[in-house]
Amino acid sequence: MTILARLDEIYAIAQHRAGYSEEEDAAHELAAGWMRDDGLEVTRDGAGNLFGTRGDARVWAGSHLDSVPTAGRFDGALGVVAAIEAASRLPDRSLAVVAFRAEESGPMGSKRIEARPEAYLELHIEQGPVLASLEEPLGVVTAIAAQARGYRVFEGRADHAGTTPMGARADALVEAAAFILHVRACAREGTVATVGAIEVEPNATNVVPQRVTVSVDARSSDAALLDALIAEIGFELNWRSEPVPMGDAFAAVLPDAPRLVSGAGHDAMFVPNASMLFVRSLNGGVSHHPDELSSEEDIALAVDALTAALDRLTR
Repeated sequence: MTILARLDEIYAIAQHRAGYSEEEDAAHELAAGWMRDDGLEVTRDGAGNLFGTRGDARVWAGSHLDSVPTAGRFDGALGVVAAIEAASRLPDRSLAVVAFRAEESGPMGSKRIEARPEAYLELHIEQGPVLASLEEPLGVVTAIAAQARGYRVFEGRADHAGTTPMGARADALVEAAAFILHVRACAREGTVATVGAIEVEPNATNVVPQRVTVSVDARSSDAALLDALIAEIGFELNWRSEPVPMGDAFAAVLPDAPRLVSGAGHDAMFVPNASMLFVRSLNGGVSHHPDELSSEEDIALAVDALTAALDRLTR
C-alpha cells in the first residue's frame, strides 16, 4: 500500500481526530496493524504513545496521528506513515516507529515519554510556503522557535453609540486597534508577532466598547530577539518557551538542502536528540486545512532521506 493510500485511510476515519478520542484510537489501531504487518512489536506506554519496535530500539522515527478540526491529510500522519515505510526498508535494523498522542492538544504524549532515545527523527510537512518559494522539495530544520503568549487589556467607558459625540468617547476598541498595528510593526526579521483573538465587552452593536482584551503570540528562534520583541510590544506574558535546536541527522544525508527554522511547535521539541525534516507544502503552504498538500514525488524523496538517516544511525 502506498503512503498516500495509507494517509487516505487515516483521513477516512475522521477529519478531526482529537487527542485521546475514539477517532485517534482508531488511527492508532490502524497504524498498529501496519506495524505488525512489517514485523514490528507493538507496545504502548503509560501516555498511550504507540511504538512499533525491533531490537533494542534506541533510534526512533515518527510523529502524531491526532488532528485539528479543520485538518488536512498530511500534518502529523505523514511522519508516522513515512516512518513505517522507512522501517520496512531496513528489516534487519534495531529501531522504533512512534505515534505520539495528542500533539495538537499540548503536546501531551511526547511530554510524557518513559524512555529516552539516542536519536529521534521526525518528518513533517512544512506548514508554510518557504520551500515552495525556493523551489526545493525538502528542508532541514535547524531549530524550533521559542514562543511567547500573553495579552493586553484596554479599558474605556461604555456609552450609547448613537448619543455620545465622537470627541467625548473613551473607546477601548479604538485603542486596541492601534495596538494591533503596533504589534505588526514590531515584528522584524527573525521574528513574527500575531494578534489572533479579541474579546470585546459588552460586545453590543449599539454600545461603545468598554473593555477589550487582545491576545499576543510572538515567536523567534533567537531568544534575545524574542525578549526584545516582548519588551517592545509591551504585553502581559502568560508563558514563554525557549528555542529548541535540532540535531544534524538529516543534514548529514542532505548536505545541500535548505536550512529552515520551524515557527510551529512539534513533538520533536520534547524528545531528546531530535532532528526534523520538512517536506514542501503546495497550495500556498496552507496547513490545518483540507487543501493541505505535498506531492507524491516530494514525499518519495523525503522517505528516501528518512531511510538514509535511519540507516546511518542504526549501523
